[in-house]
Amino acid sequence: MTHCLRIILLLICCLCLSFSGRAQDNPLYKNAFTVKFFGLSAHLRATPYPELFKNRLDERGIFVMNFGGIVGYDRFVVRDVISIRVEQGLYSDCASSLAGFTHLGWRGQIFKAGRHSLNGGFGPTLVYRRDWNRLQGYEDDGYFNRSGDWQYKFYWYGGEFEYNYQLTGQYDLSLNLVPGIPELVSFGAGFRKRF
Repeated sequence: MTHCLRIILLLICCLCLSFSGRAQDNPLYKNAFTVKFFGLSAHLRATPYPELFKNRLDERGIFVMNFGGIVGYDRFVVRDVISIRVEQGLYSDCASSLAGFTHLGWRGQIFKAGRHSLNGGFGPTLVYRRDWNRLQGYEDDGYFNRSGDWQYKFYWYGGEFEYNYQLTGQYDLSLNLVPGIPELVSFGAGFRKRF
């Protein structure tokens, strides 16, 4: 009887220690919401139309400021490591025309160390902008498709890298890099809330 009592007491102690340890662990979040300022574009090859880029930071139009925003929602499907993200961007593009993108894809945590984490993602993305053919001096190279007053391009492989720094609890500083290869690389900065 005393042997059974010892085993029961040992199990109770293990359960109590297990629950107290879990209370101190970081909670697993099922959702995340991001809001970012969209930002800066770096062209990977010289543009023949730098004069169209009113917000260029250099004469050749390699670096251009874009003004707009990105909102995103993540639904975690494997702990807080793998998620499905839907993202919408609306901004002023390199030629100061209204532009945007719509993205749906997978996100996965590449690494996490203390307050730092890096995520990568990919999935289909639709990019669109007001038709540049209305701009004097622009010659269409056929890269974008046209529909009415809009140009668009669909990518099966659109993605991004996202660095997050945990500020407090469930709030993160969030920086992203979108590799729009072979044309440009874009950068944004904002905040992420996990809940």
